[in-house]
Amino acid sequence: MTKTDVYNSDYTALNHSYIQIYETYEKLLEVDDADPEIMDVLGRILMVFNPTLDKIKSEMTVKTRFKDGSKSSDQQKDKPAESSGPIILHGNFTGE
Repeated sequence: MTKTDVYNSDYTALNHSYIQIYETYEKLLEVDDADPEIMDVLGRILMVFNPTLDKIKSEMTVKTRFKDGSKSSDQQKDKPAESSGPIILHGNFTGE
């Protein structure tokens, strides 16, 4: 097994984890009694995790980047752009 094999198989789960952390962070921004230490740690995780997911995605094989891996890249170019992959959110994670 190679790192690319792991990236291909685990990217979606890692991205889902990122989204879950982000959603929790957003909810905690709305409360009056948020623990500053927890907010700081979650913000730092998100700041490091986001570019890491980008790097992992860039090193995945092309086949795993498309919803239907059997389609050629030429067929993909002819289709209008559509959101078929996980969404990576960007935001201000410092809580300021």
